[in-house]
Amino acid sequence: MQVIPSILENNPSAFLAQIKRLSPYFNTFQIDIADGIFVPNKTVQINDLYKVLSIKYQKLKDLRFDFHLMTKDYMKDIEKLEKLNNLLKIKNVFIHYSLFPKYKILNTKYSPLAIGLVLNPEDSVNDLSANYELQTINSLQIMSVSPGFQGSPFIPETLQKIGQLRKIRYEHPIFLDGGINDKSLLQIMDLEFKPDFLVIGSYLVKSSNLKEKLNNLKSLNIG
Repeated sequence: MQVIPSILENNPSAFLAQIKRLSPYFNTFQIDIADGIFVPNKTVQINDLYKVLSIKYQKLKDLRFDFHLMTKDYMKDIEKLEKLNNLLKIKNVFIHYSLFPKYKILNTKYSPLAIGLVLNPEDSVNDLSANYELQTINSLQIMSVSPGFQGSPFIPETLQKIGQLRKIRYEHPIFLDGGINDKSLLQIMDLEFKPDFLVIGSYLVKSSNLKEKLNNLKSLNIG
């Protein structure tokens, strides 16, 4: 399993401070964009990032970024990310399954960016597989918390979705996002089917002892 720090901040300065703090240890980050409509929290917006990154791009040019769009108007945000892609190396863009039209095939003409889907705690694998040809979905992100805020409580029942997906032969990367800490990591390590990526927020970004948290991950052979 690979760790991807999750950055959820409400202004560009705080965003850059977190990247500076964590980039000695990680080269891939997931940026949360929330609109205050789809979820009750509002973060830094893509246009704000574009303005500051057009000045400070050189410091970030060797890093890779995923974007998690917790936004109702995700199509407009994807267009903004296509522009931001000229400054950053954007790897994956995740949009919420509950907002996306239920087609049999995930239509990749929406963007040249790699689009993945997010399953909220209430979304079922059975419903997803009934509406999509699973192998057309580049990646899936399973929310193990209710989305919107860092530090929300972990929902262990969501872990079963990983095994459900693998048993119906979903072969692409699975990300797990939310509530990952010392306690939930032990539950994840006990799984028969583990996620490919752990998207970790407050455990890292709000830690007063980052080295200790990194050592804990290393002791579990998580990197």
